[in-house]
Parts: sequence; structure tokens; C-alpha cells
Amino acid sequence: MREKIKNPVVVLYKRETSDSYAVSITDGSQNMHDGLLMASVSPDDSDYPFATFAMVGYYMAAEIEKLRAQRDALAAENAALKESERAFDAMCAEEHGDNWVSELTETPATDAFLAEVRAQGVEMFAECAYTLEHHDHAVAFAAELRTGAKQ
Repeated sequence: MREKIKNPVVVLYKRETSDSYAVSITDGSQNMHDGLLMASVSPDDSDYPFATFAMVGYYMAAEIEKLRAQRDALAAENAALKESERAFDAMCAEEHGDNWVSELTETPATDAFLAEVRAQGVEMFAECAYTLEHHDHAVAFAAELRTGAKQ
């Protein structure tokens, strides 16, 4: 079995000069040719089951990318709402003093998602680090970010 792709990116390609399609899954790259998993199909392949598989894969990948974009947008909005709630709570606490009881909404899924995004950013830095010392520190920090979200 293949090792899990840490930062999967689905790259879709439809050639302008023909009806051929290609799907590539990379480990963080936007370049189709860096694909760890690839499938492509052209009209000449239409009699083969693989052609159907590749076409389905192309459309599934497109839907996955739409869902990923929606998820990211919702997470960003949720993070903004959390910040707004904190600001409102701070204002009320200032106005009402000791009579105010804070009850902030718990959002463990959002916290975990944002920690994962941050950790992936640090791992991207680690891949570019010039020395082993920086690389090890970045990898450890990414793990710390993920662990902190679970607490």
C-alpha cells in the first residue's frame, strides 16, 4: 500500500485541442507532472473500462476541489465569527464587570482544522529549510500545533 500523501493537491487538466482529460494527485505541488497518482483519457480510449474510470476520476476530483474550497471558506467564516464572539464577550465583561459570566462557544472541529492548516504551513517551510537543525525544529513545531488543537 502507498504511503499517505501528506498534502494532497488534485490537479485537473482538460486539453483545449482535444477532449482528453487528466487527473493528477500531487504532494503539495500545482504541477501536474509531479503527480504521485495519475489518470488520463482521450476519445480514442472510450472503448476501454480505464477510460470510464479516468472520466469519473476527473469529475470526482473536480467535486472534491469544490468541497475543499467550500470547507476552507466555511472555516474562515467560522474563525471570524469566533473572533467576533470573543470581542463581544470582552466588551460585555468590561461593561458589566464581575456580574458578567463568559460562555464562549466550543468549536473543537474548527480548532483542529485551523491547527492542521497551520501545521501544514510549517511543514511546507520545513521542506524548504536549508539546514537539518531548522527542518527538525519546524517538524516538531508542526506536531506541537496539531497536539495543541486536541487539548
